[in-house]
Amino acid sequence: MLRSRFIVISTHILGWLICISLPWLFNGHTGNSQLLAFALCIVLSVLIEIIHHRWEASNNALHAKASKTRAELSFLKSQLHPHFFFNTLNNIYSLAVSGHEHTARHILKLSNMMRYATDTHHDFVLLQQEIACLHDYIDLQQLRLPGSTQVHFSVSGNPGFKYIAPLLLLPFLENAFRHGVSAMQTTAIHIHLSTTTDHIRFYCSNRLFSHPEDESTTDALLLTRQRLQQLYPDKYQLIISNKNSEYTVRLEICI
Repeated sequence: MLRSRFIVISTHILGWLICISLPWLFNGHTGNSQLLAFALCIVLSVLIEIIHHRWEASNNALHAKASKTRAELSFLKSQLHPHFFFNTLNNIYSLAVSGHEHTARHILKLSNMMRYATDTHHDFVLLQQEIACLHDYIDLQQLRLPGSTQVHFSVSGNPGFKYIAPLLLLPFLENAFRHGVSAMQTTAIHIHLSTTTDHIRFYCSNRLFSHPEDESTTDALLLTRQRLQQLYPDKYQLIISNKNSEYTVRLEICI
C-alpha cells in the first residue's frame, strides 16, 4: 500500500514538473501559458488518481477472488477430513489387529492423501497428482465396501504435464461412494478419466440408493461448481443427471 502510494505521488510530481516546464520549453512565458500549464497539472493529477483507483479496485477484486477460491478449497478439505480419514483409520486399525499383510500399504495411501489434501496451496497441480489421489481414495474406500459393490476406475490418454485444480474431482467420487453403495443389492461404480491434447474428460456413474440431500454433500457439489466457474470460465461443461435411479456425472474441461 505505501509503495503504491509512493509511486502515485512520484508520478504526480513528475507530471507537474513536465507541465510547468512546457511554457519555458516552447519559449512561452505569458500568463496564458502558465495558466495552461497549471490546468494541465490539474487534469493530469485527476487522470493519475482515476487510473490509480481503478487499478486498486481491480487488484482488490483479484485478491478477493483468490481468497474466496482458497476458502472454498479449505472448506472442501475440511469436509473430506472428518468422515473419511477417521473412518479409514478405523478400517486400517482392524487390518492391523488381524495382522493383514496390506496394512502398511494402506497406511501409506492414507498418508499420501493427507499430504495431498493439506499441502496443496496452489490453484493448479499436475493432473497425475489428482489421479493418484483418486486411486488412493478408491483403494481406501474399498476397505469398507461390501462384496456386492464393484468399482471400475480407468484412465486413458497421457496426463503428461497437464494441470488441474486440486481436489476438483474428489467430491464426485465421494458422492458416488456415499450414495451408491448397498449392502443388500449388487451394484457398481464406474469412473473414467480421459485426456487429449486440450481436454480433460471425467465420467462417474452409480446407482442411487440414497438421495444426496444432506447439507455437506450439497455444499461440496455447489462449491465444486463455483470453483469450476472461477477457475475455468467458459472452458468447462458439467452435466449431472439422475434418471431411473442412475446418477451420472460428465465433466469436460478445456485446458
